[in-house]
Amino acid sequence: MSRGLTQKEANKLIIRAKFNKTIETIPNEDLKCQIIKEIEQRLD
Repeated sequence: MSRGLTQKEANKLIIRAKFNKTIETIPNEDLKCQIIKEIEQRLD
């Protein structure tokens, strides 16, 4: 039995954290949402 996160879930968290710093600097909220959706789609 495994505890905690799967390897895929852990990788997703790390990638999101790295992109989040850059995404937060974008002033356009619509663009931020589009970028976040694209990242989520590519990670799945």
